[in-house]
Amino acid sequence: ELADVLGVHRNTLRLYMKCHGVERKYSELTNADLDVLINEFKKKHPDSGIRYIIGFLRRHGIRVQHR
Repeated sequence: ELADVLGVHRNTLRLYMKCHGVERKYSELTNADLDVLINEFKKKHPDSGIRYIIGFLRRHGIRVQHR
């Protein structure tokens, strides 16, 4: 989306970010901590799927791989 706003291709944006030391990293989180967060979410929303869980984590500033 940012690349579209800037009017450049996403690969160009990635290249500039890499050249200037801007990285998107995953959160430093142990599996146990992640399990606690997901279990907390699932207690409140037992019928919600993976998309809602990812949204919950992002809303709390946590970036994880999907697998």
